[in-house]
Order: sequence, then structure tokens, then C-alpha cells
Amino acid sequence: MKEVILFFGGLALMLITALGMPAQVDAHGTGHRVLNGEHLVALEFYYSDQTPMRYAEALVFSPNDAEVEHQYARTDQHGKFVFCPDATGQWVVKVSDGMGHAEQATVMVKPEKASGPTTAPSVPASFTGQGSMATWIKAVAGLSLILNACFVFYFVKRRTK
Repeated sequence: MKEVILFFGGLALMLITALGMPAQVDAHGTGHRVLNGEHLVALEFYYSDQTPMRYAEALVFSPNDAEVEHQYARTDQHGKFVFCPDATGQWVVKVSDGMGHAEQATVMVKPEKASGPTTAPSVPASFTGQGSMATWIKAVAGLSLILNACFVFYFVKRRTK
């Protein structure tokens, strides 16, 4: 009888844990933030725990050519990267750390509203990206993993006796 209660208790715990999890889990999520500058586009790339993507490879693609990169560079030690677009339109920045983590930022560069050359673009202040899971969700997921591993170990050990 005790085994049946433990089995259904463990099953109920797993069900409650599964229902409490979000539909999309970002185990190794990334995000980015667009930072403003005079005729510059600055982006900050980071992992899901908000640590910077240090020295990651950055490829910039212009609106005129989506196959050949306009610029190749690396982020700095703070995960920041700056480029100077020479045309208006949708620019794509792809960043990869070479270890399986990658993020893609799309930046819409608009012409300045003030008088001047149309090739001097400006970027409106914005925040984009997926961001990170909440800390409490990470804690619940970790605790659930540990408890489920303990339940499996317990039931396997009981069956071998």
C-alpha cells in the first residue's frame, strides 16, 4: 500500500511540476538590446542569465545584400557591438559564440528627419529580444529535476530488493 501511495504521490508531483512549466523553455536563451548613438547602431548581446556574450563572432548583413556580410567583427568583453550603417532599411546582425549559442537581431534603420543626406541613418530607441526566464522558474525546474531523479533512484532500488 505504501508503494502505491508513493507512486501516485510522485506522479502527482510530476504532473503539478509539468503544469507549472511554461510552454517554451529557454535553457540556453539569448537576447539583445539596441543602444542608440549618432549615426551608429550599438547592440548588446547576452545569455539568458544576463551574462554578456563576450568576444562572440558578429556578422552584419545590409538590406542590399542578405547573403554576403557587410561587416565581420566580434563583441567586446561586455557583449556590445557597434556598426555604422550606410543605407536605410532592415539590417540583420547575427552573433554566435562558437559553442552553440546564437542570437539574431534585426534593426530597422530609418533616414533622419532633419535635413541632410539620406544615407545618414538613425535608429529609434528600442528594446528587443527574448530575454530570460524568471529566476523562480529556474529554481522550480532545478528542484523538480533533483526530486524526479531521487524518485527514479528510489523506485529502481525498491524493485531490485
